[in-house]
Amino acid sequence: MRATPAVTAAASAACLLLASCGPPAPQPSPTATGSASPSPTPRSGTGVYGSVTAGPTYPVERADQPCPPQPVSAGVVARSLRGAPMASTHSDSSGRYALDLLPGRYVLVVVTRSGWPACPDTPVTVEPASAVRADVSCDTGIR
Repeated sequence: MRATPAVTAAASAACLLLASCGPPAPQPSPTATGSASPSPTPRSGTGVYGSVTAGPTYPVERADQPCPPQPVSAGVVARSLRGAPMASTHSDSSGRYALDLLPGRYVLVVVTRSGWPACPDTPVTVEPASAVRADVSCDTGIR
């Protein structure tokens, strides 16, 4: 008995859904300080820094082959609580960003080209002479 093209397509789709992310990706070698990918900090020493990532990255994940969130390269805008843009930057290919900001309360807004991944607005408070880490976890919509 021969499989019809529809049966073959359905079987292929099922295999893709049941597959995992595959073997773990090679990790970057640690830097001299021991961390694999340090986030930049604001040049002035006062502001906010962190990373933007998105997940889930695959609809099926196995315990022995995790699918970690992936970095997002996007615009990052710090807005005042009234909504005025105060500073902006772009996260790099590793998802890292840093913004110089005066002490105060802000909302970080990640701006993507298509609206996906969906990134939450993230409130931050910058204290005098300090840099605050604010990582943004975006949702890819994959379920």
